[in-house]
Amino acid sequence: MTKLDQKQDWRARAGWLAGQLLVIFLGVTAAFVVESYRESITQRQDLQQAIAGIISELEHLETRSAQHADAFNSAIQNWAAADREGRRAVPGYYRIPGASRPPAAAWNATVSSGIARMIEPKLRLDLGYFYNEFVGIHENNDRYRQFIEREILPRLAGGADAFYGPDGKIIPMFRVHMDLQNEFAGDLRRFGIMAHDLRIGLERLRNANKP
Repeated sequence: MTKLDQKQDWRARAGWLAGQLLVIFLGVTAAFVVESYRESITQRQDLQQAIAGIISELEHLETRSAQHADAFNSAIQNWAAADREGRRAVPGYYRIPGASRPPAAAWNATVSSGIARMIEPKLRLDLGYFYNEFVGIHENNDRYRQFIEREILPRLAGGADAFYGPDGKIIPMFRVHMDLQNEFAGDLRRFGIMAHDLRIGLERLRNANKP
């Protein structure tokens, strides 16, 4: 084999090797692209499911907050009406049925799974604030519930007179309790509006990220 033939053979081998390397490179790159695409689709699906869960949770909180606020206000207004007429009445009170804490499982799961980082920062911050504060006001209400069970329910057998002092006026701690429950009702309405606004924001995000 002449030197010219050797050079041509070497060039042919080098070309073949370069071609093989290119095929490998393209194959690996394509695999990365496909895997990245699949991961992107999976993340979008996970985000959609998480958002759906939070939206459902917020709808529940929005509706129940208004209902419970109405019940608090109605109970207190009934007592206030009797008081204006000069009649003694059992202090207005209302206990939220069920668990003392509001549902937050969907949001907590979204945070713990890391999916929350896919929600736009401003909306994510607002959601975190909402859930933290909403749970906080229910912790306050849990103390009001304990007061009802400790101070009001045991006196019901004694009728309305059991809640009034020798001066004929309602015992101050019961008036304070009604004021606190009224304040809590106002907080419920405020957070019900926030739940509505957050739900709308999440619905927009869900529509923008549909596969």
